[in-house]
Amino acid sequence: MLRAPSGYHRTTVTLFILAALVGRPDFAVGQTADVVATVAAYRGPDRTARLEAGARREGALMLYTSMDLQESRPLVDGFMRKYPFVRVDLYRATGEDVSQKILTEYRGRRYLVDVFEGTGTDAAKVINEGYGQRFYTPRAGGYPRQARDAGGQWVATRFNMLVLAWNTEVLAAAEVPVRYEDLLQTRWRGRMGIEAEDQIWLAVLFEYWGEPKALDFFRRLGALQPAPYRGHTLLAQLIVAGEIALSPTIYNHRAETLKRQGAPIDWRPLEPVVAIPNVVMLARRSPHPHAAMLFIDYMLSPEGQAALAALGRIPAHPFVRADPPYLSQGFVYRTVDLQAFLRNFARYNSLWQELLIGRR
Repeated sequence: MLRAPSGYHRTTVTLFILAALVGRPDFAVGQTADVVATVAAYRGPDRTARLEAGARREGALMLYTSMDLQESRPLVDGFMRKYPFVRVDLYRATGEDVSQKILTEYRGRRYLVDVFEGTGTDAAKVINEGYGQRFYTPRAGGYPRQARDAGGQWVATRFNMLVLAWNTEVLAAAEVPVRYEDLLQTRWRGRMGIEAEDQIWLAVLFEYWGEPKALDFFRRLGALQPAPYRGHTLLAQLIVAGEIALSPTIYNHRAETLKRQGAPIDWRPLEPVVAIPNVVMLARRSPHPHAAMLFIDYMLSPEGQAALAALGRIPAHPFVRADPPYLSQGFVYRTVDLQAFLRNFARYNSLWQELLIGRR
């Protein structure tokens, strides 16, 4: 495993070792871009029948995802029960690591991935390099405009809500911040952690508050030297272990799951909550485009979205409620314009490094 950069803590879980796939015929090369585009664009009344017939011939699917294994594996199992003729192989890592793997593979002309499901910012990095494929699915029509890419290359599957979480054995509820400004108290110095690559959190708050207020907030927060860790799951686990007392960049579904399991963790929203869209996209040289489109259809269907909700995730479908509903209701939240975020990423990353990471 690669060593994480100095000052970072990193965890990457891999269910399937990709190197073992290179020599297998069904994973050696992708289809031509023209073939994938034709399959992805088809709108005829026999579309589902065509996809199923093609998927039977292909017999396999390679999914890259940033979703934790205890959630992505049951989701994949549900798809395979519906389509038992498709074997799904799964690679899981952080969204940043997955997007970098796709970029590296494509630059080396290794076309292994069929579908990427992960944060919209990481998907957009892949798309901006020309490695995504525009696709049609009738399921997309049920989603609001802001949950669909204007270019037709992704549709949102779920949202990750960044909230404040804390260790309940270390902090009483009355001590815990209720506003962002409460995070700036000096008593949090050395007791707070943040996710090391959450520039999107900064970007949304800059947009919502305006630059003067946001600059002041992040400058003062950085002065408290919150510890950066790579991986939201790791960050939640560190809170449970008592290694840090609290963090404002925890996914609320993860904290809720741990809380239900009896772990000493609780969470609350600091408004506005930053909602990070996770999306599904098709690879431009997908080796198994028919199976890939069936999987995309499944993830966006009410059935697939209900499966996500049952796993404690926050579905993007407007008519499928989170379980429990308060994961996405009862507080103000804001999401991000992904393309605008990436256009301005250099600036946001510079601010992130200057105000937070570089001050440790």
